[in-house]
Amino acid sequence: MKRECLNDLEKIEDEILESCKCVEKEFDFSGVSECNHCYFEKIEFTDAHFENISCYDVVFKNCDFSNVIWNQDTTFTGPAIHSVTFDNCKMVGTDFGMCSLKKVKFQNCVGRYVNFSFATLKEVTIDSCSFYNMILQDTTCKKLILKECELEALEILHTSLYGVDFTTDQIDGMKTDLESIRGAIVSSNQALSLSQLLGIVVK
Repeated sequence: MKRECLNDLEKIEDEILESCKCVEKEFDFSGVSECNHCYFEKIEFTDAHFENISCYDVVFKNCDFSNVIWNQDTTFTGPAIHSVTFDNCKMVGTDFGMCSLKKVKFQNCVGRYVNFSFATLKEVTIDSCSFYNMILQDTTCKKLILKECELEALEILHTSLYGVDFTTDQIDGMKTDLESIRGAIVSSNQALSLSQLLGIVVK
């Protein structure tokens, strides 16, 4: 069953939200399986039971996803997040583990420990975000774009970042393995810092 408006609703079950706009409204998403062509602004999703939901053509603006675990079911590949924009959202401990993200943009978002472990990122852009301690473990990255981001203490493991350009980003304190960063594009200063991973002493 599709629902086209959130007005005057407190809870729904087993439904698809279609072409909805929701601004500063408390809502229980526990019965929602999909959100398509929707707009959400100034919503705190932490207590909204927002999990296992696939999204297509959705904008989240000034929303709080702190400690939201997008995929609660570890037995399947996870929900699909396609053509979605996260604009100026708070993401402390937000977990996208085992999700599929395609044509997704994060812009001006802030958070620590954002987790993309075992996720698939295709044509994902992270622009002007502060994602300290972001985690990429066993993550599939295709056409990942990082622009002017603060990514201090970034953790990368078993994730190929071949061709990913870090030159406009802050990546001090990166923790990674050599295979993951092979072929990554870095500045000369970043290369100097990363040389410590090789055990090289530069004078």
